Amino acid sequence: MAAVDGTALASFGMRDDPENAEPADVCLLVEGTYPFVSGGVSSWVHDVICGHPELTFAVLYVGSYPGAHGEPRYQLPSNVVALHRVFCQDSALAPLDGAGRAALREQIRTLRVEMDARSASSRVLAGLQRMHVEGEAGTDVLAALASNDLTLPELLHGRPSFQLLTTIAERVAPDAPFLDLFWHYRAIFAPVLRLLAAPTVRARCYHAVATGYAGLLAALWSHRTGRPLMVTEHGIYARERDMELARADWIRDDAGGVSEPRSTWAPRVSPLRRLWSSFFRALSRLAYVQARNIVTLSEANRVKQIADGAPPAKIEIVPNGVALHSEARPPRDEPPVADQRSVIALPARRMRVGFVGRVVPIKDLVTFVRACDVALGSVDLDVRVIGPMEEDPGYAARCRQLVARLGRSSSIQFVGPMPPARIYGDLDLVVLTSFSEGQPLVILEAYAWGVPVIATDVGACREMIEGRSDEDRRIGPSGIVTRVAAPKETGAAMVRMARDVRLRWQMGAAGHQRVTAYYQRKDMLSRYRALYEGLIEAS
Repeated sequence: MAAVDGTALASFGMRDDPENAEPADVCLLVEGTYPFVSGGVSSWVHDVICGHPELTFAVLYVGSYPGAHGEPRYQLPSNVVALHRVFCQDSALAPLDGAGRAALREQIRTLRVEMDARSASSRVLAGLQRMHVEGEAGTDVLAALASNDLTLPELLHGRPSFQLLTTIAERVAPDAPFLDLFWHYRAIFAPVLRLLAAPTVRARCYHAVATGYAGLLAALWSHRTGRPLMVTEHGIYARERDMELARADWIRDDAGGVSEPRSTWAPRVSPLRRLWSSFFRALSRLAYVQARNIVTLSEANRVKQIADGAPPAKIEIVPNGVALHSEARPPRDEPPVADQRSVIALPARRMRVGFVGRVVPIKDLVTFVRACDVALGSVDLDVRVIGPMEEDPGYAARCRQLVARLGRSSSIQFVGPMPPARIYGDLDLVVLTSFSEGQPLVILEAYAWGVPVIATDVGACREMIEGRSDEDRRIGPSGIVTRVAAPKETGAAMVRMARDVRLRWQMGAAGHQRVTAYYQRKDMLSRYRALYEGLIEAS
């Protein structure tokens, strides 16, 4: 796997010339997930590819920088004919010595002379200005970006680019320290320039499994080739980036050292956070405007997409689905306890609780650990954290340290990733404490095994637990919904489940009935097969 500079594609030895290769039926564009990171979205992508053996797929992975991922976590199916990578950043460069700095100054001088001699201004720069100054993100902006008439050195060192920077400083972020804005301007736009220059992967249609950078690249290729685009959003990309920006410690919220009288101790929201937020929302709108079909997982997410600029007529709700395996037997109507008349029946063993997912901040494992600590004060639990921990080692270490500090190491174990068949048959309860979700496959997998769920009120979790229609709600609740970042509430829900075995089994049975009726893999694949057929016919 050769490293690339971000303006070219790297392939895994399958195809070296994506622009001249035989086009795949579908080019799937993903950001930071499949096949290098395990998790819900990656599992879904793998399932979609495997579920359409009659179609050929090229996979385009958008990564942060070369070397940020290891080897693929999934064995690519035989109908994947190409796997390409494109990166938003270069690998870190060594510091320049005196001769290197002199050579760079000469390159910048030559570049500026050449740019000053041009008669036409850059359409890309004009498009970026319309995005960030005028707040536009329509087809005209996409066409301007697709022209690809601005190089990365011209963005970094050209006078027209510096003029755009000063315009943003004056009209969008007048309170931001100019030096801070200078570096953020580069950090925002340099990845865009790298994506604009990426060679097009030819396909009969494009499918972006997010908006963001993958959605931008898919929209650009769809615009350039005239091939149709479908966008599927699990979580709402722009909203999730806002959550990350709210916690980002690399953005200063003060006035850069300028002392001003303050009438309150409330923190000032940095104009730089607003600049990043508007950028990510613009990326979503560009993908929405180019897409022929926009697929979401739930009505709650549909409402958010419309608020973020998605045309309602393009949106279709296609829920996730899981396969019902023979070994995942549904629970009986009544729990196996001696006294069936008793509403409260204490189990003979500890209740087995599982957190299933990536150990990353957006999953809020800290709240899960604190909730378990609350529950362990009242009931006996066997808690397992099941999922990969290498994506954010610092956060994983923090969670382990919290378990140790609370003195719960004997009750809360980190067991790493496991296949579903080894997870749910050995659990009594699954708990999710995420800040954001789309429609968690973990919940559906638990239901397939008759395991009830406690989950935060994010994404589609409430409708998955309580039902999304009158008919669905008549099945009854298949778990308990809690507020975000509420360890006491989540802990109390665990205590209730541990003490009431009959309730736990009734909710598990409701979950199995719900997934059988509304969330089967075959139904999801059938919907996508029809969507792919429509896209390919339109191409």
